[in-house]
Amino acid sequence: MRRSILVFTVTCGTLVAPMSVSAQWLPARRLVADTIVLRDSVATFGPTAPVSKPVSAASAMGAKARARIDSVVAMARAQLDKRYRFGGETPKGFDCSGLVRYVMAALDVSLPRTAREQARIGEAIPMDTAQLRPGDLLLFGRKGRVTHIGIYVGGGRMVHASTKAHRVVERPLLRKPAPGIVPWIGARRLLATTDSLTVSPRRDSLPNGG
Repeated sequence: MRRSILVFTVTCGTLVAPMSVSAQWLPARRLVADTIVLRDSVATFGPTAPVSKPVSAASAMGAKARARIDSVVAMARAQLDKRYRFGGETPKGFDCSGLVRYVMAALDVSLPRTAREQARIGEAIPMDTAQLRPGDLLLFGRKGRVTHIGIYVGGGRMVHASTKAHRVVERPLLRKPAPGIVPWIGARRLLATTDSLTVSPRRDSLPNGG
C-alpha cells in the first residue's frame, strides 16, 4: 500500500506581508530532513533573513542630545509674550535674532548677532517639515537674503519675535502667502543629534547662493 502524507508549506514574508500557505500530497519517503511532521501541522525550519526594525528619530537620538533639544524648546516657549524690541536680546525685549541668540546661549551655544550671520551657522536642512527637528533654525527672506529667523519647536510650529504682533509668539510654520508675511527660504541645524557633540559650528553659504 502506497503511503502519502499531506504536507503544508508555510512561507513567511516580511513583518507587514501576510503569510502564504500551500499544501500538497507527497510520498513519505520524499520528506526532507529539515521538515518535522506533527499530528496536525508541518513545521519547516531553515535560514531566515534578519528583520530590520525601523528606528525613529527620537530613539536614534542620544539622551543628552534629546535633553539639549528639549531645553531649547522650553527656553523658547518661556519667552512667549515678551515684547518685541528692535535690537533687543533680553527678556525685556527681543528682536528675531536676539531671541535666537538668547535661547541658544542658555545651552552655551554662542551665535552671531544678526539673522543673516546666524543663517550661516550649522548644517543646511531640506525644507521639509518631516525632516525638521525641534531646535532647528528657520530662515525667512526673499531672493536668498535672510531677513527674519525663528526656532522650530516641533509639530509644524515655530517660536519667533514677531514685528507684526509686537511680541514673541508661537505659530504654524507653514502659512498661506499674504501681504507682510516673509516666505520661508531655509533651515539650519545647530544642535547635534548624538551625545558626542554639542553644536555643529560649520559656516555655509546662505540659501539660494545669497
